[in-house]
Amino acid sequence: MLAFDADPALREARALADERLRVRRALAAAAPESAETADHLRDLRALEDRLDAVLEHPEHRAAVERALAERAGALRVAVAFRREAEGRARLRAEADGIVSRAIASGRSLTASERARIAALRAPAVDADPGWRSAVTAAGQRDALLDALGALRLREARRQLREGLLLTDQMRGIIAEALPAILRGEPVLLVGETGGAKTALAEHLARAVADRDPELVSGYGDITSAQLIGTHELRGEGGATVSAFVRGPLLRAMAEGRPVILDEVNAMPAEFLKRLNRILQLRPGDALGVQEDAGREVGIAPGFAILATANEQTPHRYRGLDRLSAELVNRFGANAYRVHYPDTGLGYEDFPGENALLAAAAVVDPHGRLPEEVSADDLFRVARAAFISQQVFAGEHGEGFGEYVSTEREIDGRPGLEEAVLAPRTLVAVLQKVAGSAGSVTLDRALTRFVEGVMHREDRRVLALILEGQGFRIG
Repeated sequence: MLAFDADPALREARALADERLRVRRALAAAAPESAETADHLRDLRALEDRLDAVLEHPEHRAAVERALAERAGALRVAVAFRREAEGRARLRAEADGIVSRAIASGRSLTASERARIAALRAPAVDADPGWRSAVTAAGQRDALLDALGALRLREARRQLREGLLLTDQMRGIIAEALPAILRGEPVLLVGETGGAKTALAEHLARAVADRDPELVSGYGDITSAQLIGTHELRGEGGATVSAFVRGPLLRAMAEGRPVILDEVNAMPAEFLKRLNRILQLRPGDALGVQEDAGREVGIAPGFAILATANEQTPHRYRGLDRLSAELVNRFGANAYRVHYPDTGLGYEDFPGENALLAAAAVVDPHGRLPEEVSADDLFRVARAAFISQQVFAGEHGEGFGEYVSTEREIDGRPGLEEAVLAPRTLVAVLQKVAGSAGSVTLDRALTRFVEGVMHREDRRVLALILEGQGFRIG
């Protein structure tokens, strides 16, 4: 246990210091000479007087010094740990770079390159540089875990704001799919709604190109012409002429950029038929464009197709067509199923990936939680999200089965048919609470989410899941 947590006086001192920081921030935002400013100044003086009174006691002051020394030591060890981990990550990235360069030049690895890759990817030999042996007492270990937790949350926060939390599942797909994309092969990401398929596709695309990918959404009234291109009338030299304007797919081919076909199974049937042929093309090939009188477009290095698709089931995702076996076969071994976080865990297991995602959504740049969201809130809502995701995905096993009605179980349907507390929904709910300055509770935000569900039985099941984790819905 950290010294700050062990001593009641120090706990009070830390609470006073945290409140003083909040008052100072409020004071900086208030208008000068206003009644609000006067209130903040009065609060600030009272807090500082109380803090001085707590700390002027000799024993308390000595305890503060010990606690600060303990925390500083833990941070030094945690930083050393993170640097070592980052060093291993750089070695893995160097190995990946050797593979990528070989792929880009269309050759096999040499014997020396294979040996170098094996050495770079080999498990690190624990030479104990000194920081491990410095952690001996239980209190020191607790302090180290606390510091490491803050560093991990800061890293997770950065990843999430860059677009994708890098869980083990995501890292595995990225490591396997990147070489295929570098070769210009198509990649298909299939999974349930809100599981970060599009974010993963964007991450993969940016990993192989210096520019943003072309992103095409399959929803709406998009036509094949809008994807490929169409003729437009233009004025030239006093005359009106028809000129062919390339669509996003052809632009990506010509410019050597990946293109993301988001929700490809919602795209028009006539385009999907043509996509069978396009998926066979690679950089260096050319495509004859029917809409442009058969003129060819050369496919530049860097082009690849990344497609996402929701699971095709009879009870959800209306308006989506089932992808033909012929089309799916064009992706070959580059089709990946993107599961919800913590998939495979038992009902009673702790959903660590959902919890990390929840915390990363709301922590500040220093890895600290906002006042509006407690650690207990995060654990409970992460567990509720995990249960809803597994029930939505069709899990009927022990624990999860209590949320599946008898009628749905007989029909082989999941306990949730149209709504789920998916990862992106979890992030949105928590950010609403954290950004409300205390005006919206987590209970209220979750109630709003449930009230927005159109399916009555789904509303009942979601409320049951959330209430089972101690939330008040309604």
